[in-house]
Amino acid sequence: MELGPGVRRLMLAALAVGLLSAGPAAACNVPVFRYALERWDAAPYEVWVFNRGPLSAEHEKAIGPLKGDVAADHIDLHVIDIAAPSDAAKAGRVGAERPPYNADFLPWMVVRYPEWFEIPEPILAGPLASGAAAAIADSPARRQIARRIIDGDSAVFLILEGGSREKDDAAARLLETELTRLAAELKLPVDDDDDSSEPDAGMPGNSPPVVRIAFSTLRISRTDPAEQGLVRMLVGGWPKLAETTDPIVFPVFGRGRALCAMAGDRITADNITDICEFLTGPCSCTVKDQNPGVDLLMVVDWDGALAGRESAIPQVEPPPVTGVSAFIPGPAAQGTLLRNVWFAVGGAAVLLLGAMVLWRVLARRQ
Repeated sequence: MELGPGVRRLMLAALAVGLLSAGPAAACNVPVFRYALERWDAAPYEVWVFNRGPLSAEHEKAIGPLKGDVAADHIDLHVIDIAAPSDAAKAGRVGAERPPYNADFLPWMVVRYPEWFEIPEPILAGPLASGAAAAIADSPARRQIARRIIDGDSAVFLILEGGSREKDDAAARLLETELTRLAAELKLPVDDDDDSSEPDAGMPGNSPPVVRIAFSTLRISRTDPAEQGLVRMLVGGWPKLAETTDPIVFPVFGRGRALCAMAGDRITADNITDICEFLTGPCSCTVKDQNPGVDLLMVVDWDGALAGRESAIPQVEPPPVTGVSAFIPGPAAQGTLLRNVWFAVGGAAVLLLGAMVLWRVLARRQ
């Protein structure tokens, strides 16, 4: 959902649906951001890897970040052998993003949003370049967001820079000013029959974060190689914003859910206030899918993090992205590869021709 003038109505509508469906259990003093963190599991993304025959040891290692117990909670991984009839039938689910059946482009990787979001365009469709799978599953910004939420932030306002230093700085200043004000002014919800100002503790057995109102901002560049997976994920979730050169703000809360997108002149004090009031207001105890937002792919052991397990959020920097062309959709990736081949051939021909001319000049002088 792109955030517009009707954001308050949309959010109130989401709450109204929850109140009507939840019945008596709707009276709750747990704020939305805390309820989402404790109970809204992130929807899994689909990743398809195509090859002719089994993957090589090198390519098995490349998709390693997509495997494991924690990754399995966030990623539905399908490795397809296009030479096997049974696997070829499964490939039909992917559609036009299937690979060209040419060894030059295999293995081929397609990354899609969770089916529930009904976003038809893939995040990625291209050759399985070195580091591409790791960059889709993980990035420094996503680790920072997870760490801040587990440390107690109600939401992290992610600023996707547009490229204009003036506009990006202005958006950041407005956000920081308003979020500081709102963190001081907003109050946690309280039950009408309860004199206590403290919200419910939440799920039994969970350790901190302490329930408090706190917001922070995080800026990322559209051209940062380490964040290309996240950038494509964000922009693809709101296709109307794909061409804008303005900064875009995504409030991220719960288990990595981006509530909405504010771009350019939609980044206003009123809209920021609406968002923060919604996130810190009383939850309606509804299922996640009745609420606005898009889950981001964040390979984090949220239950372990809530239980205080330090290793639940990785601390080590993820591997660098060395195959940036993998983040270009299928046909463009093919065009990029072919163009590079032609550049290499042309360059070699020019060098060879130059060497021949120089040899002839020198031979005549002798």
